[in-house]
Amino acid sequence: MIVFLSRLANACVGFAFVVITGRHLGPAGRGEIALAFSIAWAATHIANVGTSTSGRIRLLRPADPVRPRDVISLTIALLPLQALLVVASIGVISLTSFYMTWEYSLAIVALSLATMLLNSTVAVLYGLRRYSKVLTAEVIIGVSQAVVVVGLLRSGQLNSTSAVLTMALGMVLGASWLIGPVVQVRQKAGLGLTTHWRSLIAEGFYPMLGQVSIFVALRSDRIILAAVAGADSLGLYVVALAIPETLRIVPKAFGQVIADRGRSGVDSIKAVRRYARLFVVAQVLILGVSAVVGSTLLLTVFGEGFREALGVLAIVTIAEMVLSIYFMYQSLLVGFSRPRGIGPPQVLGGVVAVLLNLVMIPVWGMRGAAYACLLGHAALAIISGIWTNRELRRLDT
Repeated sequence: MIVFLSRLANACVGFAFVVITGRHLGPAGRGEIALAFSIAWAATHIANVGTSTSGRIRLLRPADPVRPRDVISLTIALLPLQALLVVASIGVISLTSFYMTWEYSLAIVALSLATMLLNSTVAVLYGLRRYSKVLTAEVIIGVSQAVVVVGLLRSGQLNSTSAVLTMALGMVLGASWLIGPVVQVRQKAGLGLTTHWRSLIAEGFYPMLGQVSIFVALRSDRIILAAVAGADSLGLYVVALAIPETLRIVPKAFGQVIADRGRSGVDSIKAVRRYARLFVVAQVLILGVSAVVGSTLLLTVFGEGFREALGVLAIVTIAEMVLSIYFMYQSLLVGFSRPRGIGPPQVLGGVVAVLLNLVMIPVWGMRGAAYACLLGHAALAIISGIWTNRELRRLDT
């Protein structure tokens, strides 16, 4: 519940951010902000080379020599790679019809660096199972960002660039507050900061493949839709996804704790399987209710300018139901498999998803993105289920 509340605080602030910017900036502005976050997370999943996952797994083992400062120092060393990837991404997107100002581009770079730093810091705290510390940080970050965004709105200075910079600043301050206590632990004599970097990178390679692939599976539709149909279509699409994606916190939060308990030896494989099935059923019921409520309130919350989003709301909600199955299978892999077993199902699912997006979005636009989302999530769930059961059968023997 602590992990869930942490993600809930983050999700509530994120949803409020979507509502405020959507109503004030319209579909085009909302699309620009969505693209900024997509670039930030895409670069993060590549630049951290999976060390947020390998670091968390190593920290969950009580006797492991890897300490928090090993993971954090490696993250800081990889930040220049993150900046390079973001600049390259901005350059490629600038060649399309999507217009990007210098101010907006610099804001994306700042957001990307902040995203990578906070993501790794939170992974370290979760590896230490300091869930309440993360909850406190998420609440402070969220409230601070909300106050600044409302202030910008009232002063007439809220635009896509200022909104992105506000989110970046909140992430940096939150990461700085979290990092302090965990990196003050003294390193053992004779061990430098770089001692465990090689093993963290080696063990993070397959999780990195998985992170990049799942990002491609879940987010490539935004980038392709922005390049093909423009910011307006992207803005409508992400508003339709706002409620289903916000509720993604349920399988992610409980799935993470299931994985941590399995990895730490608290629960058996049988118990973890049972918990996973229960949470999938709960998530499907929650999403069903959200679809009814969302279709009723969407125009009231966002305004008439987002009416076209109603046409794909049911499709993306069903897709999210299917995706909850994938999240629970992934929790089983993290909890009981070697890091080497995490990436392959995501790679295969990501390839299927991006092919669907490339074929369907140019032809059918936003509706094509919605159906590609549904089919891609189904592919992820099926491939991940087959792979996870294969890995767990090996563990049983």
